[in-house]
Amino acid sequence: MKENKFNPLSVYKEDLFKGKTVLITGGGSGIGKHLTEAFLKLGADVIISSRDEEKLIQTQKAFKEELGKEISYFTCDISKPEEVRGMVNASFALKGKIDILINNAGANTLRPTENLTPVRWKAIIDTVLSGTYYVTREVAKKWIKAKFAGNIINIASTTGWTGSPYMAPSGAAKAGIINLGKTLGSEWGKYGIRINDVSPGPVFTKGSFQRLWLNEEIIDSIKSKVPLGKFPGPEDVVGPVLFLASPAAEMITGSTITVDGGEALKVMFDDLVDKFRPRKGGAGDID
Repeated sequence: MKENKFNPLSVYKEDLFKGKTVLITGGGSGIGKHLTEAFLKLGADVIISSRDEEKLIQTQKAFKEELGKEISYFTCDISKPEEVRGMVNASFALKGKIDILINNAGANTLRPTENLTPVRWKAIIDTVLSGTYYVTREVAKKWIKAKFAGNIINIASTTGWTGSPYMAPSGAAKAGIINLGKTLGSEWGKYGIRINDVSPGPVFTKGSFQRLWLNEEIIDSIKSKVPLGKFPGPEDVVGPVLFLASPAAEMITGSTITVDGGEALKVMFDDLVDKFRPRKGGAGDID
């Protein structure tokens, strides 16, 4: 674990989530692993899920050794409703409740849309959009029945509204997640259930770099257009998620927090702006 990553204890009190149980899909790697660590440090009981049991085992072992914290896990392919139902039932049976659900599990690809097969399209939509819905629905059904005011945070993406070349299925799925949050925010508010999303821009992890970003020159070129001069790392997503999970956000639902360094602003005319000088006495003059 990197020493310079975001430290939740520098902002949030150590027992902020004491007595709370958090379920994190895709919790064994990337953003999900960072979120798992943060919630553990702030006193929560954490359950993680993934299709990859080896990652879950490694994550469980790592946090036991490094933090002295125990986490629970269940293997689950969230694109399969029956597996989701089993995982959610097992999670509630294990801890008695789930207070916070983090829908983080995802999938992506980088290829021209005309070369995208129906199989690949369906695999990503089924995991990212349908999987998020399946987990959300199974957890919320239990909350509604128990009259429990739960909290859902989805990890979406700026591609959900900006679009991004060669990422048609994941962008479409993320757009669906954002809309789902707005829809359910209005629909489930009467139950006290809140649902929001954190939408990062391109997040560079070891896994995403190997799968998607194979050309460092292209990465540097894109990065130079980001107003804050860099892309977010997994650790940059942690703080906003913790905020939405906390009592400080109890009046926020159906909303999006963008974490992208301003990348979604699409600064395309910066060279022209640098060269532009307003006429004397124009609106651009500053005294």
